[in-house]
Amino acid sequence: MQAKFILHVIPVDPADLPAHRRRYGFDNLDFYCDQSGERFDDQCTVIAQLPDYAIDRIRVGQWIAEEDRTLWKAEFAVGR
Repeated sequence: MQAKFILHVIPVDPADLPAHRRRYGFDNLDFYCDQSGERFDDQCTVIAQLPDYAIDRIRVGQWIAEEDRTLWKAEFAVGR
């Protein structure tokens, strides 16, 4: 639960991204459970506000920055 949670939103049209995110191709909505969510036993529940633009895919996972190590990740298509 201490590792950062990855939440990347990939738009249908990259031009919909804020200017500072266009070079990356996705919106970075990463968060820590303790700062943005609620813990119940060993689970974290978060409600995230997604951007208003059309979303192609969402990437989720967990990452330990200090070790530059991904614990897990998944990506799924939206609205297909």
